[in-house]
Amino acid sequence: MLQTDAVRNLQFDSEIRTAQLRNVDPRVDVGPISITAQPTSTQERIPLPLPISTVGNNLSTSRTFSIPMTGYDFLTELPSVHIEQTFELNAALTSISSENRYIVRSPLGDAIYACSESSTSNNRLLWGSSRPFQMHLLDRTHQEAMVFRKRFALGSYCCQPNNIEVWIPPGNLLGRVLQSPSLMTPEYFIEDGSSGEPIFCIRGPDKSGFCCFCLPKEAFFRIDSGGDLRASIDHKWLASKSQYTTNIYFSDAKLSAKERALILGAAFLIEYAFFQKRL
Repeated sequence: MLQTDAVRNLQFDSEIRTAQLRNVDPRVDVGPISITAQPTSTQERIPLPLPISTVGNNLSTSRTFSIPMTGYDFLTELPSVHIEQTFELNAALTSISSENRYIVRSPLGDAIYACSESSTSNNRLLWGSSRPFQMHLLDRTHQEAMVFRKRFALGSYCCQPNNIEVWIPPGNLLGRVLQSPSLMTPEYFIEDGSSGEPIFCIRGPDKSGFCCFCLPKEAFFRIDSGGDLRASIDHKWLASKSQYTTNIYFSDAKLSAKERALILGAAFLIEYAFFQKRL
């Protein structure tokens, strides 16, 4: 009731003020009028271009290039990417392993993908790092850019060697990474999804132990194609963040976005095979 009265009083006061205004005759200039400027037509406003994320000359390349904002094309022309794991307090205080979370960053430290593991608690409890899972990668637009699907694996000499598949929406297989049976040196092959042909060969440190289970915390993997170095993967301690990171360095600047996405999937497979907690 009070609110209605206030609205009515406000309307009544405005009507009174309007009625009290005197009628003023319009002003008419009788003398000569001088025109100092000719009327001109208004110019059309040119819209500004949409903002595009760019990487300047502070990288290894000497030219400036633009990066698309969606999908696995975000990896195009990046000289390197760095995978950082985010630790949860619950997993640190208890013996129960939780679903892992990662952030893929550019050389400038910008977050390219947010990675989240999807697995069951029984598989994490029983099989540890050998568990099957799906890794979902979301880009900056919060859209799913890639999906890594890892099957259950126990080792290179078992019936289920380590392998991972790289998928892109809406359900296209880019390729897969398969572990090759080896005794002293870790070895993997990256295969094309459409033809099944091997594209790259990944070799780890020589004489790393029986069945390649004794890798040190800091290790280097070489990615070759036709005997030429195309990229590399290493696992090193990052002092600025007090944690280990998995780093990918693209030696060949002509690598396509598809090939870079497959190498990224291989880095995640190596992360789980050697640097995660085992049984």
